Amino acid sequence: MKLEGIKKVAVVGAGIMGHGIAQVCAQAGYRVHVSDLKEGVLMAAVDRIRSNLETLVKYGVTTKNKAESTISRIRVTVDLAEATKDVDFVVEAVPEIMRLKKQVFRDLDKLCPKRIILASNTSSFSITEIGSVTERPEKVIGTHWFRPPHITPLVEIVRGEATSDETLGVTRCFLEKLGKSPIVCRDSPGFVANRMQHVMTNEAIILLQKGIASAEDVDKAVKLGFGFRLPVVGPLEAQDFAGLDTSLRAREYEYRKLGDTKYQPPRLLRKKVEAGELGVKTGKGYYDYAKKDISSLIRKRNEQYLKLLLTLGYIKAQKEVRKT
Repeated sequence: MKLEGIKKVAVVGAGIMGHGIAQVCAQAGYRVHVSDLKEGVLMAAVDRIRSNLETLVKYGVTTKNKAESTISRIRVTVDLAEATKDVDFVVEAVPEIMRLKKQVFRDLDKLCPKRIILASNTSSFSITEIGSVTERPEKVIGTHWFRPPHITPLVEIVRGEATSDETLGVTRCFLEKLGKSPIVCRDSPGFVANRMQHVMTNEAIILLQKGIASAEDVDKAVKLGFGFRLPVVGPLEAQDFAGLDTSLRAREYEYRKLGDTKYQPPRLLRKKVEAGELGVKTGKGYYDYAKKDISSLIRKRNEQYLKLLLTLGYIKAQKEVRKT
């Protein structure tokens, strides 16, 4: 199967994620069939899509004519067989219940031609396990979208043990055509983003639970500290700028004082420090900076930080007062 062969998309499940996924596909020019068990859910999905598009028009992300065209490409139905008839790509977006997802994939496997890729929007479940209930595990893949799907750029592509290179390649090209920025990961609980996000959220709850800080201050620590910087530098880039030796010492101290193995420095961090790969200051850390102008990198990073802070309203631009 090739990307050019995808003309019509089916989205199974019209709830929190499904309606947004359908909208993105329709915005990219695809005809979209949306299926759900309840007529009311489908009607609510159409209303949400209209509301989403109105917001995009308001901020100049799309035009009124394009928004109307998007709506015209979407069809809804409670009949799964009708929704999947003559489609070329399927995205499942039903609630995160394994037995439900497996049943949907059994049904899709029977209804859809063998050439069709079946993608699951699961945020944590094993793609290998989901694909095992079908007779086409090589055509089953994970596409983990993030709320709200019509705005958030990231989609995780999760490769099951049986997922073929062709399925992976077509899925990646399809998501890129939708305007998304996909990453690829192996089938592992929580994948990439949620594994990191859930650890942070758990720690935030523990800090609150132990009375170390208030809910407001825990959230402020993220929003005004490392949180606003994350769109500019990811966690590994941030470590390179800070210095991996500094990072290791901090983790060793936390591990000694808190005594919890979750604070134990990872083996890779120790290996990097032992090899003298300390980040930007040595020209290599998690990334290679040998051929990069460090001063330019830092200046660009700081400019992006300032733009974000100004946009978010955390700081205000000062106007020059002219004396007359």
